[in-house]
Amino acid sequence: MSAYVVSRPVWRRFRPRFLSRAAAHVRAGGHAAIVLPDERVDLLLSIGEDGKLTELGLWSLLSIEQQRFRRVSEGPAKGLATARVKRQYEGSVLDWCERDSTHPGALREVALDCLACGACCHDANVVLDEVDLARFREAGRGDLTGRTYVRRARDGKITLRFAASGRCQHLCEDRRCAIYEIRPDNCRAFVVGSEACLSAREETLGIRDGAPVER
Repeated sequence: MSAYVVSRPVWRRFRPRFLSRAAAHVRAGGHAAIVLPDERVDLLLSIGEDGKLTELGLWSLLSIEQQRFRRVSEGPAKGLATARVKRQYEGSVLDWCERDSTHPGALREVALDCLACGACCHDANVVLDEVDLARFREAGRGDLTGRTYVRRARDGKITLRFAASGRCQHLCEDRRCAIYEIRPDNCRAFVVGSEACLSAREETLGIRDGAPVER
């Protein structure tokens, strides 16, 4: 299956005096950006029953090159996760809030079809391991392990070799993946509806809000 309906968190921005509202929004499934008096930005994200960030929450952090967060220990947001946004990514987080400002509620359902999109198949760094290479060989596609399709660095790192245009060589003109059934684990792990996904769609296809691609 390549088609998904994703319930993604809606981003909202709040000032600290409205922290109670921000916490309620996050507990309802959304994500919040708290804009502090000095204009620094803190994230407020939900925690799952396992005590960890939700998958889309984690990928929001990864999208701004962060992984660490702390649990709020007191006040209206007690029990939620928070993290200070690095200066260079504050604009990105506030842009997410602007993007979502037209959408009501804390969650937004988005219909996405990976095989009609292919936005994440541009300008990516797809790392391969021996499991991926073995999968290619077992499928009778040993050619995929050669220099035409694979780049081997001196440190031993193996990645897919992209075309000079930045497009994956396996991405067809109709945006479908030519090796979808044996695609690398790195591709399989890419989370549909994450901020990285929505950003790729905006940058590559000009689709700002994760709307379905018109065929």
